[in-house]
Amino acid sequence: MKKGWNVLIQYQSLIWIVVVWEVIAFMQIMPERLFPSLAKVVVVAFDLISSGMLMENLPTTLFRVFAGFGLAILIGVPLGLLMSRSALLNDVMQPMFSLGYPIPRVALYPILVFILGLGSASKVTLIFIECLFPIVLNTYYGATRVGKLYLWAGQNMGASNNQIFWRILLPATMPSIFTGLKIALPLAFIIAVLTEMIGSTVGMGYLLSYMSASLMQEKVLAGVLLITLVGYLLNLLLQVIQRKYVFWQ
Repeated sequence: MKKGWNVLIQYQSLIWIVVVWEVIAFMQIMPERLFPSLAKVVVVAFDLISSGMLMENLPTTLFRVFAGFGLAILIGVPLGLLMSRSALLNDVMQPMFSLGYPIPRVALYPILVFILGLGSASKVTLIFIECLFPIVLNTYYGATRVGKLYLWAGQNMGASNNQIFWRILLPATMPSIFTGLKIALPLAFIIAVLTEMIGSTVGMGYLLSYMSASLMQEKVLAGVLLITLVGYLLNLLLQVIQRKYVFWQ
């Protein structure tokens, strides 16, 4: 009973959204064609799943998300750690990240399309660029906040530079690294869907554009609902990984 009550409290904002949504739809405050009931949207979402349209498009989007996101992790985490340890590298890279962070990276997409084409390469590259900024900066600032006392203690106990990195610096930075990953993952999904809406013949973004052309709002909202659920599940997966490898937090 107590566990169920805690779940209600945790998700009360979503419950209120559902209630308000259904009240607006029931009272027909907005035209049903533009604002269908959530129950109707859920039925259409199940139809998209059962018809196979979801599985025809979702794997392509997930491939692009994981490819760009994974590449950003492989480059961003080591780069952020190295920037925290090397003043020279930090001086070289910090202006680029400071000046480039406010720039909407999606503005680079036409250039990437011109160079790499409309296929997955341009989309994965843009996802990589978008994810790189939060991953590098969160890793860098997390590493710089590691207490000097821990590093000095390791040195005084005879630890080598490799041991200090793997036993002290990296574990202490892991919470900040996962903060960057949690920021970057939704951005990767957003960019994937957005670029697919601009130019693609497969993917969740393409599916949304295709359903928008039918002028049936419940289909569009059903697609948005499915994208939301997939993004939520990916975030849960990231939390599970964090609890496994950052168990001391």
